[in-house]
Amino acid sequence: MHTFCDCKDFIKLLDQDRKIFIEDPVYGVVLLWTELTEEKGYTQVHRYGIPISFCPMCGKLLNKN
Repeated sequence: MHTFCDCKDFIKLLDQDRKIFIEDPVYGVVLLWTELTEEKGYTQVHRYGIPISFCPMCGKLLNKN
C-alpha cells in the first residue's frame, strides 16, 4: 500500500490498520470508518468517509501518487 505521509506517527497508524485510509479516484485520500448500530432489533452497518488533504499527525500535505 502507498504511504501518503512519511512521518513516524502516520506510519505507525498505518501499521495498526492499513484500511483506515484509501485513495479514491474521485475524492483523493479518504479517512474511512464503520459504525454498527442496533435498530429495530437488527444490527445496521454504516460506512463513513471523509476526504482529507493533510496528514492528521503532522499537518503536511499528503502525497497522492
